Amino acid sequence: MLTGLASAVLGLVRRARSCGVIINEHTLTQGETRRHVEALGRHFEFIHPHELPSRLPNASGRPFCLLTFDDGKKSNATQSAPELYRMGIPALFFVTTGFLDNGEPLWFDRYAALIETLGYVPRGLERETLKRLPFGVLAGRLEQFSRGHSLISRSDSEDVAPMSWDEVRRLNQLGFAIGAHGVRHAILTRETREVAVAEIVESMRRVSAETGAVCRAFAFPNGNYTAELAQHAVKAGARVVVTTEPAWVKSYDSLCRLPRIQLFGSNSASRIMAKIALAAAEGVLANPDGTGRSYFFVRRMSRRFKS
Repeated sequence: MLTGLASAVLGLVRRARSCGVIINEHTLTQGETRRHVEALGRHFEFIHPHELPSRLPNASGRPFCLLTFDDGKKSNATQSAPELYRMGIPALFFVTTGFLDNGEPLWFDRYAALIETLGYVPRGLERETLKRLPFGVLAGRLEQFSRGHSLISRSDSEDVAPMSWDEVRRLNQLGFAIGAHGVRHAILTRETREVAVAEIVESMRRVSAETGAVCRAFAFPNGNYTAELAQHAVKAGARVVVTTEPAWVKSYDSLCRLPRIQLFGSNSASRIMAKIALAAAEGVLANPDGTGRSYFFVRRMSRRFKS
């Protein structure tokens, strides 16, 4: 049944000028990495991000799959990358530079520890409420609710702690691509234009400085973006800019606003292919950025005004 579903979906997306998929992962064990690669590899050809410009105009042949990992968690270096390297699979790792610099858990990991400690979600501390706030206000609110509590700490977990810059350099030396994912994982559409642009430029500069290779890729934290911010990423040197729009990559898509399909470690092979199939029908899957925008319309406009 799974094979039949996959074949039907692949036939439909080819007729719709779909070229492939960009997968958005975060943390996977070695076993989960292997399961995801094996499921996707039955129907897709894995590519390196530098192949994207030549693949976009070509919707014929076997569809491609680009694996990406967000945030820069330590398990990327100790679990996923070794397994990918063993299997000969390329990938793009987006790192949050301030996270790697200071080693402090990202805001959503601090949030998870706080809620687990409290045992409930206080009013005003709902996750979606926090995502509507500028980063400074968000961080202040977390600090306010954390006072007087000894938070449950998982900062030593490889799914919470960051990679070191040495580990990032090692991934780059192994042939994996390294991209930027902001400085603080701030949701850039909640910041002033000046702050948002600085987050893009500084995170890309930091990746370039640490790896010794020009940073050519940027991922919007939480997926929230505007066309203007995407253009700033391009001006900063990005050739590939990704969002979290849950759709297949089409031949007319702009390299500065590429969609991605989010998967999770627990996803089975059948679950993965079901999500891939649903992503082919734009507007079915919810965007993880929480905006609820009509991405079918956004992508139609992107086709008309491709930059």
